[in-house]
Amino acid sequence: MKSVFFSFLFLAILFHSCKKDTAETTKPIATSGDLTIQFSYGFDTASLQTDTLKYKNAAGYKMSVSRLQYYVSNFVFIKSDGSSFPISGVYYLDAKDVNFSSILFKGIPNGNYKGLSFLIGLDSTKNMTYYLPATPENNNMEWPTTMGGGYHFMKLEGDFIDSTGTWGYNMHLGSNGYTVGISLNNKPFSINGDVLSIQLKMNVSEWLKNPSNYDFDIDGVFSMGNASAMLKLKNNGNDVFNE
Repeated sequence: MKSVFFSFLFLAILFHSCKKDTAETTKPIATSGDLTIQFSYGFDTASLQTDTLKYKNAAGYKMSVSRLQYYVSNFVFIKSDGSSFPISGVYYLDAKDVNFSSILFKGIPNGNYKGLSFLIGLDSTKNMTYYLPATPENNNMEWPTTMGGGYHFMKLEGDFIDSTGTWGYNMHLGSNGYTVGISLNNKPFSINGDVLSIQLKMNVSEWLKNPSNYDFDIDGVFSMGNASAMLKLKNNGNDVFNE
């Protein structure tokens, strides 16, 4: 009888151990994944090289780009079935600094996505002085309190050549009402519990054309505080990521 009892006990322990091992090695199915968006830059058909007077804009000026810094925010990832997943964060990007060339989004629900939308700049609920952490980058992007406070949405700077010589330009966007809406409805990707990377390329020349050419000698070399200049940049900016 004892041998039968111990045999039964051994089998029970073995069965329990197998169940435990199976449970421990079975991983739950991930219902979300991570998405990295890598930002790159071009000037029409050429890749962007900063600090060199080699590009020709739509108004006919040879120009360079020495600075391109901006915020993106209010991302919405749009699924193929029409549903969406919004993220309300604000992210700083710098075309010359690899430390600010990508954004990692964690916990994007699994599914097939047809595109995304976001803002260049900060909406009025966020565009307030000291809203963002006091990092060197954010401090550098502050918009003067005498002009309403908040932050620069974009700084695009460099030099250009006209018939009289070489001059600097400063295309700055800021103030409520001048965010740039980006809608990319044909940028499909799929999340399947893994880590995915996609690329968005900005065509810098589009800031100065379509629907209106921006002419430095006519529209001004400083856009900050110039409502008509900033409005032209805002309207031109809608398709800077259309590649």
